[in-house]
Amino acid sequence: MANVLVFLSDLQTGRSSSTVEVRLLHFWEARNVRRGGELMGIDMLLLDSQATVMPATVNVNRLAAHQTNFEAGSVYSLTGFEVTRCNQNYRLSDSSLLIRFSDSTTFEKITEPAVPIPLESFRFRNYSEMLGLANSNNQLPGSSSQYLEGKKLEETW
Repeated sequence: MANVLVFLSDLQTGRSSSTVEVRLLHFWEARNVRRGGELMGIDMLLLDSQATVMPATVNVNRLAAHQTNFEAGSVYSLTGFEVTRCNQNYRLSDSSLLIRFSDSTTFEKITEPAVPIPLESFRFRNYSEMLGLANSNNQLPGSSSQYLEGKKLEETW
């Protein structure tokens, strides 16, 4: 059976035999601070042609097969992965799902995606949304808080 090209927003939990074309926005090492900084894997943010951002993770046991491929800003074809629910305490995007690389995952750099993929993604929030997130531990803190200084977002423009 041929792999079908889908968008990140089409994914559902479970194993996926579909193919998604994504831009690797950013990646970083995930370390366990309770175990002396032991490497757990690589976490990343992926962006598709519909401007959907979804986190992905590669377990330390699978790094040898994939780590040399990672180049922020490049476009990849991703196939043979698992989709799970995000841990709500560590959500990195609006997506409630997370891609996990498995033993059968292929992550190949491509030069010409089927549909153009944006170079970056932005998320804008109004003042009431920012206030609702304050001290909720639902989102990672951003540098925008240093610019707001307790003022309404509309007042800073």
